[in-house]
Amino acid sequence: MHDNVDTKLLTEGIRQKLLSWYDQNHRDLPWRRETDPYRIWLSEVMLQQTRVNTVIPYYLRFLDKFPTLSSLANADEQEVLKLWEGLGYYARGRNFLDAVKEVQGTYGGEVPSDPVDFKKLRGVGDYSSAAVLSIAYQKPLAAVDGNVVRVTCRLFLIEDDTTKSSTLKLIKGTAKNLLDPHRPGDFNQAMMEMGAVICLPRNPQCLKCILTKECLAYQRGKAEELPLRKKTGHIPTIEYAAAIITKERRCLLHKRDRNGMLGGLWELPFIKKKNKKKNELEESFSFLLKNVVTLKKRIIQLNHTFSHQHWKVSVYPAESPDPSPDNKKNWRWANTEDISSLPFPKFYHPLLPDILKKLQQ
Repeated sequence: MHDNVDTKLLTEGIRQKLLSWYDQNHRDLPWRRETDPYRIWLSEVMLQQTRVNTVIPYYLRFLDKFPTLSSLANADEQEVLKLWEGLGYYARGRNFLDAVKEVQGTYGGEVPSDPVDFKKLRGVGDYSSAAVLSIAYQKPLAAVDGNVVRVTCRLFLIEDDTTKSSTLKLIKGTAKNLLDPHRPGDFNQAMMEMGAVICLPRNPQCLKCILTKECLAYQRGKAEELPLRKKTGHIPTIEYAAAIITKERRCLLHKRDRNGMLGGLWELPFIKKKNKKKNELEESFSFLLKNVVTLKKRIIQLNHTFSHQHWKVSVYPAESPDPSPDNKKNWRWANTEDISSLPFPKFYHPLLPDILKKLQQ
């Protein structure tokens, strides 16, 4: 940390430089033109764990369909998930819809400006509360995301493991003290913008930074080493099998449990593979569908990497005379129109055109 320095002067200097840089250099992003708390909130939900360039088209399409909070409050979850399709982390979309419905019912459609009330809403945590309320309502709350963690650690030479709660507490306290109380929303965005375009995780653009005189990590040649983070373990690979079962130009589909991984999305009949032989796979599918299932030759292997695991999904055309799985409300025979309108996990997308073609034959 900075020694023998007037902390107040240092803080004020960083604020002025950073806000001046942000005013002149920030990217023109669609949510930065908004004052509607609903639209600002939507952007923050979508931006969690997702790159800006990926979010922009989703954000614009979503608002084209649901321009106001009240329009979304009356929406069907499947409509929302279809618009979210491919964006990932689908719990964000489900939670946002639930929270918006609560805002409509409990707060008369007005996004609450009180942090206590706002944080009671489904899916709202410390970061999203601080980001939304500082930008929409100018509440003096420091928003600490990965970009802010990196900028703060480098500026103040915080060399502790950022996966530790004690380190995060220190970073949040530092960010809180640094926050500009007069322009909290702009300052939070300036910190995030600095992390996104200058203070990069790798190869930080220090020579383009306006804070090199204040940055202890730069002065001591440690910018690229920070922040320190305990390395995560190996991501496990899990193998699955999926079956394409058709009847009368319809395909059998299953809706995943709402509260589980990829909740509310649709999929083919799906089981863990566990290196099973073909006859063992047929037995597992037969047990799932409460009917005899015969598998044909595998046609494709779908691969997808999540943050915590990698999936390999082997897909087999299959025959089953009259499948009758449990929880029938989560199963349906879908025609081409259904398949085009239902939300699927992203890794299924390369397969869907082939399924549609098969149903049209």
